[in-house]
Amino acid sequence: MLPWLAFTACCLIWGSTWMAHKWALVDFTPLGLASLRFLCAGVLCLMIARVSGERFVQREHLPSLLLAGLIMVGAANALSAWTLLYIPSGVGAVLQAPIPVWMALLTLRSEPLTPSGWLAVILGFVGVTLVMWPQQSVSIPWFPALLCALVSVAWSWASLLQRARVRSGGLFANAGVQMLFSGVVGSSLTPWLGGFTHGAGPISARSWSALVYLIVAGSCIAFASYLYLARVWHPARAGSFSYVTPMIAVLLGWAFGGEALGAHLLAGMAVILVAVAVLQWAARRPAGA
Repeated sequence: MLPWLAFTACCLIWGSTWMAHKWALVDFTPLGLASLRFLCAGVLCLMIARVSGERFVQREHLPSLLLAGLIMVGAANALSAWTLLYIPSGVGAVLQAPIPVWMALLTLRSEPLTPSGWLAVILGFVGVTLVMWPQQSVSIPWFPALLCALVSVAWSWASLLQRARVRSGGLFANAGVQMLFSGVVGSSLTPWLGGFTHGAGPISARSWSALVYLIVAGSCIAFASYLYLARVWHPARAGSFSYVTPMIAVLLGWAFGGEALGAHLLAGMAVILVAVAVLQWAARRPAGA
């Protein structure tokens, strides 16, 4: 049951972090938010690793761990947060949904999918298209949308790099090292790239609450859960959380952010759920999980 609990945590938490980002970005800058988030989350994860007696990564694996973390944790989240200044949270989640597709393409030689696996990939794209349909009447800037989509490619590559080259260290220990390193790098750049907040005014309670949620749930719990999934499941299967998070993000955007919700969106959600079910079944067989 542990992999399924980790998968559920990734889906629910990362689906809700899109709206949390929207709330936090009212007062924080994208890079400032990411830097503060991962500085605090990194320290917290390392404390958990220390108390639980986890082993830290071996020296020969450290460069790959830091590189993957800087891309997956630092750059991906800072860039995604920046795009949310211009596009709806639900749209951002949908644009990053094809993570399993990129993972499947990047691992075709070593871990090919079955025909049913490719059917799931196609269904996932169909579902994403349906989810996007109600947004067609909304003017979405092309550059933030394209950048948001490309973040999923970088995430997939970094995730596979870590899976292949990092063979030591505990879940919270590795996540903590990556977050703290990304937070330190981001904090060193933040004063030169807009600062930590938008102005000199007080930060609202909602922004602080969103930041705390991103630190505890969105960083410590969700990242550790994903790192565990990447170890024990087929890459496409582990990345299939990204087919579920758009549904949660779109629903929260509709409920709390006034974003569109229509028949095509509901139909797309149903197709995405079917795609996840098929991909879970298809990836189980070649991976032997």
